[in-house]
Amino acid sequence: MKLTTKIGVFLVLGWCLFAIKAFAGDVTGIKVSVVGVKTKIEIRTSGKISAKVFALKVGAPRIVIDLGNAKFSPALQRLDHSVFPGAGGVAQVRAAARGKTGLRLVADMAMPVQSMSYEFENGVFNVWITGEGQVSAQTSILSPISSRIMRGIAYPRLKPQLWVENVVGVPSPHLKNARSRIRMRKPVIVIDPGHGGNDPGAIGITKVREEIVTLKAAQELRRQLLKTGRYRVVLTRNSDVYVKHEKRVRIAREAGADLFISLHADSLEKTIIRGASVYTLADRAHKRGQNLVNTQNWILDVDLASHSEAVGDILVNLAQRKTLSKSAQFADILIPQLKKRTVLLGNTHRRAGLYVLLAPDVPAILLEMGFLSNKEDEKLLNTSKHRAKLMKSVTEAINLYFKKQTTLQRGL
Repeated sequence: MKLTTKIGVFLVLGWCLFAIKAFAGDVTGIKVSVVGVKTKIEIRTSGKISAKVFALKVGAPRIVIDLGNAKFSPALQRLDHSVFPGAGGVAQVRAAARGKTGLRLVADMAMPVQSMSYEFENGVFNVWITGEGQVSAQTSILSPISSRIMRGIAYPRLKPQLWVENVVGVPSPHLKNARSRIRMRKPVIVIDPGHGGNDPGAIGITKVREEIVTLKAAQELRRQLLKTGRYRVVLTRNSDVYVKHEKRVRIAREAGADLFISLHADSLEKTIIRGASVYTLADRAHKRGQNLVNTQNWILDVDLASHSEAVGDILVNLAQRKTLSKSAQFADILIPQLKKRTVLLGNTHRRAGLYVLLAPDVPAILLEMGFLSNKEDEKLLNTSKHRAKLMKSVTEAINLYFKKQTTLQRGL
């Protein structure tokens, strides 16, 4: 029987999407290689599947390949196949189950995507990628050994004999440039001004609205962070509009956030109470985070594809606990910085099941900057001088947090 070849080409302008029907099924192998100035992701299949591919340029550049009616072959299921080594413009390919009958592959790019094309022929689905400034490089091939070694390692650095499988004359991969590009990536800080639009939030004694205070504080924090030159900054809103909670979380994940900071101002009937406080996610909210992973088809840096639902929940829980630990670390750094410049509420570090803190792979805190129901706090929060002081504390805490993270990564 003669198989037809389906081919499509497009430029990547923000994000793009295409879908094809393929004469293929179980995924039997994945190989990333460099051909000329292009990187090729080769997915070998058997049986019938559907495929959707789209590229994201918001945040860290990624290419997502959704395979419907597909699963890993028994041979791959026996391996740790959550991460596959990359080559050329692709740093690595992550994989996880998507629903009950599909797979999601995410190619983390070592450079922005300029263009892509795809084809399916003779049971092989190929995605061709041209990165911005990509040059000819060496080839890496998936082997069972390298697949196991890749678990938990962001970018591969393996012995040459573990990379090459039954290929004569193919040199071992050299990914020094790709690694250096990714290490130089600026941390992404997502700032979330609470409320907005038809949700004014708390209203102070003199009618100061929380939505305005949080937006002005967020804009000031962005200004200070950008001035350092160390970070890329994203706001969930930059005007008086309402953004749903789930969209705020999605913005953070799509931006590849390294830290999420939600800004708010509190209010109580007891007007004598004042001071800032910091919230992180409560332990009791872990299950809600797992539900978000399932309902929004999020892919995490954990292997979910070859485990039962119960074990998968445990893996997500572990990932979330790691994130929760980082959130608590930042909170513990932030509170002393705040204490230098403002009054703090007793029991300053608090925990709650707030929706905007639920992303299981984004360290997040919610900062209550003070009480609009308190005369002194309302007056201060309504001044640019005090907001600048508060945000200086946040900026210094962010600098200290990432300095600590860098030290831990280097093992110093």
